[in-house]
Amino acid sequence: MIRGWRIDNFKSMSNSAVAELYFIGAMMILILIISTVATYLFFRQYKIEMRDKERINAEAKRQKEDLEKEVSTTK
Repeated sequence: MIRGWRIDNFKSMSNSAVAELYFIGAMMILILIISTVATYLFFRQYKIEMRDKERINAEAKRQKEDLEKEVSTTK
């Protein structure tokens, strides 16, 4: 067992010290949850924007081809 980390040491801690450890642990878990949600939302938005970008580029390419056909038929 690691010296200094026995369960007896935690039993002798004051209630405020134990409460502070619980608070720190809860904040760490909250930070992990918020980070996970933010990362999920970021990548979801990124995928939506890339899909829209591909659609816009395909439409622009089609319009360009239509204009080129129109120009070549009018010559």
